[in-house]
Amino acid sequence: MKLFLLVSVIFLTALVIFPVTAEEHTVERGETALQIALDHNLTLEQLSQLNPGIDLEMMLAGDKLIVPEEGTSFEDFRSGRYAELLRIGGTSCEVLADRSAFCLFHAENLSDLPLFDIRFRTTVSGRNGNRGQAEGSIALMQILPGESLPVGMNIMGPFDEIDNAEVSVLNLSWSEMLTGSFRIPEQAFRQDVSILPDGAGAGITIEFNTESIPVYQGKRINILAAAYDSTGKLTGIRSLYSDFYPRLDITVYAAAEKITDVEIFAEAY
Repeated sequence: MKLFLLVSVIFLTALVIFPVTAEEHTVERGETALQIALDHNLTLEQLSQLNPGIDLEMMLAGDKLIVPEEGTSFEDFRSGRYAELLRIGGTSCEVLADRSAFCLFHAENLSDLPLFDIRFRTTVSGRNGNRGQAEGSIALMQILPGESLPVGMNIMGPFDEIDNAEVSVLNLSWSEMLTGSFRIPEQAFRQDVSILPDGAGAGITIEFNTESIPVYQGKRINILAAAYDSTGKLTGIRSLYSDFYPRLDITVYAAAEKITDVEIFAEAY
């Protein structure tokens, strides 16, 4: 059966890139993080967001901090910096039977390091004048370098039709110290996908092979299932957080067009 009864659908791609104007501040002996933040019209939290790989409480003289160039607001600098690292694209939104909006998009890691602690804000404007926002995160803990992962968010209405939708990145972190991945390699499990005849849903069974069971026994497992239509457009998404079991089952439903293909991502931690 279908998870959603669709009222209307609109497809959008919204990506705004701001120019990044940055300075590199070298920490001097006796300087505090609070002093540096105030000198650049930032809060401590904002300074930390711009420098996720540095512990501000453990700074040493000579450490390098990224700060906005004078005259550049934190919001514009953050947007530009994040846009250099993470690309949002392929956004599509549907109005559901309860008149809320369900938006799907892809987040692509443009950097050479894993990105984590990612948080998005989706803003939807309806032709009836209503406007709604929702914040959420990606289902997995990391986006690996060069990888594009699907994201789904629900925005409360009521909407009749969608006039515009925008996705912005509120937070993300990266660190040269974190080069490992939580991702489970595809060779560690076997997946069976059964797509319903009408394309409205797909059942997925994941079975870990004998060699992998001792490796992941006792860990938490994240499964992300992404469904695509015949044109390659993202049409559904489903996540599963579970204790480890040798066999896991998950079902993904189509929010718009019929499912013709399914992609699975898995993590353990």
